[in-house]
Amino acid sequence: MARTYRAEGRQLANLLRGVFVLGGLLLYFNLPGLHWGFFFGIVIVSVLFAEILGTMWTSKRRSGKQTKQTKRKVAAGHSIAGVSSKKLGDKELIQAKIETLSGTDFERLMELYYTAQGYSVQRVGGSGDHEVDLILKGKEGYKIAVQCKRWKRDVGNDIVLRLKAGKQVHGCYDAWIVTTSNFTRAAKEAAERLNIKLINGLILQDKLTKWKRSLR
Repeated sequence: MARTYRAEGRQLANLLRGVFVLGGLLLYFNLPGLHWGFFFGIVIVSVLFAEILGTMWTSKRRSGKQTKQTKRKVAAGHSIAGVSSKKLGDKELIQAKIETLSGTDFERLMELYYTAQGYSVQRVGGSGDHEVDLILKGKEGYKIAVQCKRWKRDVGNDIVLRLKAGKQVHGCYDAWIVTTSNFTRAAKEAAERLNIKLINGLILQDKLTKWKRSLR
């Protein structure tokens, strides 16, 4: 994409150069008495000015692309500035603010939490997880598929539908979605029909706060 912006910037510079030179020539020939050096000055200034504008345009386009990518990462909850990227120990993970955690660390935190609640926890995640990050197994023996979303935007019904399929693929009896944000209306309606439990940010924060207090 950077090459495309550069090529477009060069095209713009060439176009502006031609416009500036043509305008300068019209001015030169319509104002009698101008020194011949003025003609060469027009050409030099036109070339330099066109190059500067072309470079500025390319830089602005690249900057705009990077800004859009950053916004998409924020919306999807990916690791960016302000989000921890280093490997945290269990104690550090529990003490950290949830909004500073990466998606992977959030999954690890939920693994620690559910282990403390008496579940046997299996980490899935990665490619081909079918929207299942954790598989919980309780004392009764049945399995629960859990999807963890450390998101700022609301979780949509597409995640609910994919988790329904993931639940079946992994042979789970129940399915839960845990998020730091909330759920869209469509997601709530789909979850109710499919019997999928939704845990939003407020409920999650309350659960984690009580758990952390019990560890002191």
